[in-house]
Amino acid sequence: MRFLKRVFLHNLGLKLLALAISFSLWALYAAEPMAQFGFDVPIAFVNVPRNLAIADDAPRAVHLLIQGHAALMRRLTPADLAFTVDLSRAGAGETLVQMSPQMAAVPYGTSVLRVAPQQFRVSLVVTPTPSSPAAP
Repeated sequence: MRFLKRVFLHNLGLKLLALAISFSLWALYAAEPMAQFGFDVPIAFVNVPRNLAIADDAPRAVHLLIQGHAALMRRLTPADLAFTVDLSRAGAGETLVQMSPQMAAVPYGTSVLRVAPQQFRVSLVVTPTPSSPAAP
């Protein structure tokens, strides 16, 4: 019992001061207004099947509408964001890709409100395989 009393009551004034300072900082952060910014983010196509390649007509970027605290949003750049499209289930020809906010990687404290376009088509073409040398 004496140990617990010493742990909690030793330097009680400093502990209360630290608690007041941390509460004040939290209150200032929580009171800051929310802001929304739009960013054009490059698309990263991942898990493209081995024998397929993406045709040149694929979109290069998407527009993300992101919300977060104003101070954080002012420091945010497109380099802090990522947008990934998984093509592991795609086959040769045209594939319709449905966009969703979950495909975007954004910093902690921000959220994706909207992705534009909501869908697009990607053409996958078969790449030629190198022929093996003919046996004599």
